[in-house]
Amino acid sequence: MGLEQNKDGDKQYSMGRIFFSSLLRISIGMMFLTCLFFVVIQESNVLDIFFDVLALEFVENIDDVIYVLCRRGFFSRRLKIAANQDNVIQCSSDSVARRIRKWSKRVIRFVYFSVMFVMCAGLSVIAHNQPTGEYGCTSIVVQFGDEVWEDAWVTLDSQCSVDSDCNANQKCFQGNSHENPFCHEKRLLIFSHFNGLYTFNGIEAERPKYVEMNKEKGDPYKSTTPAGIKYCDEIKSWVFFHRNIQTSLDSKASNECQWLLRSEETEDFDLVELSTGFWRLWDGKIVDDYRIDIDCAECSSDSDCNYMGTCVDEPGYGLDQKCECFDGRFGIFCQFEYPCDVIRSEKDPNTTLNIVKDLDQDGDSITFVAVYSRPIYAARMQGKPYSLMRNGYQGQEEQYFAVEYPVNASVAVAPHKHNEPDQYDDDDFFEINNQSVAFQQLMKNYTFLLRYTGSRWYGQINDPNLSSNSFKEEEYHAFWMNSFSGTGQEDNSTLIISEATTMAHPAGVDFFEMRRRNKVFEGGVFDYDYSQYGVLIPLVAHAGAGFFHCNIPSE
Repeated sequence: MGLEQNKDGDKQYSMGRIFFSSLLRISIGMMFLTCLFFVVIQESNVLDIFFDVLALEFVENIDDVIYVLCRRGFFSRRLKIAANQDNVIQCSSDSVARRIRKWSKRVIRFVYFSVMFVMCAGLSVIAHNQPTGEYGCTSIVVQFGDEVWEDAWVTLDSQCSVDSDCNANQKCFQGNSHENPFCHEKRLLIFSHFNGLYTFNGIEAERPKYVEMNKEKGDPYKSTTPAGIKYCDEIKSWVFFHRNIQTSLDSKASNECQWLLRSEETEDFDLVELSTGFWRLWDGKIVDDYRIDIDCAECSSDSDCNYMGTCVDEPGYGLDQKCECFDGRFGIFCQFEYPCDVIRSEKDPNTTLNIVKDLDQDGDSITFVAVYSRPIYAARMQGKPYSLMRNGYQGQEEQYFAVEYPVNASVAVAPHKHNEPDQYDDDDFFEINNQSVAFQQLMKNYTFLLRYTGSRWYGQINDPNLSSNSFKEEEYHAFWMNSFSGTGQEDNSTLIISEATTMAHPAGVDFFEMRRRNKVFEGGVFDYDYSQYGVLIPLVAHAGAGFFHCNIPSE
């Protein structure tokens, strides 16, 4: 025999035991190397790799630790005697044994170099595919918070040569991404207006770049310029940006990559993992410790669909697999129940808004038109919509629920009044718009729309000629369509606004009437500095009561 195991008088043991034990040790080593390989390709920094290798070594050496404890008698006398016996493998020197040793060395070398080749080849394939987004999400769902930037410079469509070519309060500037100068104006940038689906759109800085999709079906915008998320190599961070939003008109003072939001410094390729960390927000200065929510928009199993749908292959744009929801559910992850068809005002139950139906359903099972994954409600109205405002009806008291009026001398100051009680008897929404003949005509017949804008519901006065077909809002974007920018008359269509919410419908959500929402009202005798949404007047007496409620159809 080429190999012999001697114990207590050269007692010979079978070769099978020797080869079996050796095979087990080789298997342990291969499993260790396999785990080490996955650790190297998954971790993003050297320190994490170091700690993971220490953990692997501890697990691998557990059997050696147990053996040492047995030799010291920690378990039993019998195991102590067995562990302290000398076991010797003796190799004979005949020609057969030498041949076996020679081939054994060749096999060991072959295994060693094969493992090295497989690991290096695997790392090469991963290093080649990773920058293309092969191992990341094809589409992601991004949720920004309710923060705003009040003085964002926005690029308009009007070309110019000097500032006088632009309107008042606008400047002529050649942005970094434009060949010709364009007019720019300051607007209220509400980050949540950019919530929604983002899809892989090429490679930049050896990492995937994501571009914003439309707010109705999640398809690419046709005419609206979308926002994007990419890796900025200059600051080693992932950034949220828009080519038509400048952080400064001074190119030397502009943020790197014109970032509006940036992650911590990282080399990570997986954007989803960064949603657990802190980001920085730009609102004219850096705001630290800002959190955003980023989720993969694709599903891998029915559990990703909240067990309210089935995960199916999706050959369409941007998604590898998507949730196909059961009846009565909707949303990217089937997380929402179907909304009620009719809602009514808390103030006046006779004022109802109907859900806007999707007549052709666009090939899906959703029977209503949705933007930002929420339904749209509409009602045809005439005259001032008192039933949707804080004020009472004409000829009645001003409020429709009890409000205490503090008395100071002979002047009663209502909570939503200016310090001059006779000034702004009407709020600025109608004071500005009533100066327009077109608006006066609109008030005779208009459509009141209630729709979601990323984090809040906006109640807006719109053209009466809207139909179910015109609600196909592939190009709708709350920011670029001036749902509310606080700059002038053109965005004064929003009358009421909800609290920040993620609910699937407006029923049960608190609403506010917007006052002093426009910068033209910040001047005067007093220096008023209103919030980004102006002065919000609650439309319900108690928080949580909700201003709209579902109309339950009678049996």
